[in-house]
Amino acid sequence: MVSWPSGVLADGPVVDANESKVDLIVRDSFLPGIPVLVRVQVTGRDGEADKDIWDANAVLSVSGNPGVKASVDRLALRNGLGSGLVTFTGRGDFELTVTVDGLETTVSLADWTDEPVHVVSGVLSGSVTWSGVYHIQGGDFTIPAGVTLTLSPGTLVLIDGAASGTDGADIDVQGAIQSLGTAASPVTFTAFTPGRNWGELHHANAQPSTYRYTEIMQAGRSPKVGHSNSGPAVRASRSSLVFDHASLTDNAGKIMQATDGTELTFLHTLFARSVMGPEISDTALLFEDGWILEMRAKDDADGIYIHDQLAGQSCRLVRSVIAGADDDGVDTLGSDVAIEDCIIRGCKDKAVSVYGGRTAISHCLLVGNNLAPEDTTDAAVAAKAFDGSTAVVTIDHTTLVATRTPGHVDAGIQSHNKTGVKSGRIFYSVIDSIVDATLPVYVQAPYLESDVNISYSDLVGFAWPGPGNLTADPLFLDPDHGDYRLDPDSSCVGASSPESPLPDLGYYQSGRE
Repeated sequence: MVSWPSGVLADGPVVDANESKVDLIVRDSFLPGIPVLVRVQVTGRDGEADKDIWDANAVLSVSGNPGVKASVDRLALRNGLGSGLVTFTGRGDFELTVTVDGLETTVSLADWTDEPVHVVSGVLSGSVTWSGVYHIQGGDFTIPAGVTLTLSPGTLVLIDGAASGTDGADIDVQGAIQSLGTAASPVTFTAFTPGRNWGELHHANAQPSTYRYTEIMQAGRSPKVGHSNSGPAVRASRSSLVFDHASLTDNAGKIMQATDGTELTFLHTLFARSVMGPEISDTALLFEDGWILEMRAKDDADGIYIHDQLAGQSCRLVRSVIAGADDDGVDTLGSDVAIEDCIIRGCKDKAVSVYGGRTAISHCLLVGNNLAPEDTTDAAVAAKAFDGSTAVVTIDHTTLVATRTPGHVDAGIQSHNKTGVKSGRIFYSVIDSIVDATLPVYVQAPYLESDVNISYSDLVGFAWPGPGNLTADPLFLDPDHGDYRLDPDSSCVGASSPESPLPDLGYYQSGRE
């Protein structure tokens, strides 16, 4: 069994001005009227984002040039990280200060109005390195097989777009892109005209590509596909892509559509303010230390939607946050998925929706979801099986708190017969966890309660057979403000199974290991 270091606290979830700091990923240059992505992170003593800062505001201020104005003066942070597009008007260099609860940092932005703009179109004739400002016009732009486009730190790529529809310009990649930004000087792909989103980055049978400290934003005016019936900002098939400290935000459609043997690696990557997160099938996924925030749409606005993968492929989400999806946080379809050390909160439907396959939820915090559920019964974790088939869900050291919604029956874990199947089985194995809901367990026929195995867990106010199970109030310290640590007098302290490396039930532990 794995031992997880985060979520193990000795002190309260407050900003420590002596050891915490504000880190930014933001351009060191700007063009007046072209939105700049400001990505803010409160970094804790371990060098990572402080996820225990549940909600906070970052205050922005401009100095050093009274002629420059910012379109917004604050950004919302969720679990230590947030971002937003900020349009700066006026000419000349200036300084941007970002303050979060008494912590602040200041960076300088240079006015690039007088920088030359390199206009490109058609097909890239050979491998080349770009630096400065580029404008892609005249339709789709192609990087053919055997050709590599390298982007130096700070490169700004402006792409023709459309106010509606699917005719934004695409970048079609059969060769490779090496986008090599830095925290102080990220590479940016964005719309030439604000409000006229470009199309997509389309990798098809392409060579491996890397997007490091790269911003891909104001895209999605591309052909619609799949879940949500929207165009992706990135489309990939039979390609290998690595995103490292990248930000894919503010798109007219979904974040990504990936298929046909694609391999995806996301490290410290942010998805925000789009129709939905990635939809992937026959694709390997590693999403590590990332954030998925504010997926907003009338339907299918999932944080991520994972179909079944090819033999030998794995799909893992690790040490990540999903907050503010208008549908499910994680939606699966026949896939084998591992969700490890993640926080999923503020989703209108389920935290995790499982349809067939196998899903392992380990050391996670699933709270404050089911805000506007699709079904009369809303569940934090719901599993369905195809007719005559099975689904398997394991839950380990997880705190799961359902939202009580008038007119709905809230459940913690549910075996859900949504489509009226006549046969099938759903297997749950839950250990060392806390489940707090009106109905911690809800099983619909033809599924069997005997296939739900729970041990060494606290099902609040609900008796369930199994060794070490409790029914006690877990005594969260301040759940109304996102503090799900345990009171020292909680019955969940020291109640884990004998083989567990962690002493307490659920996500948060009462002391450092």
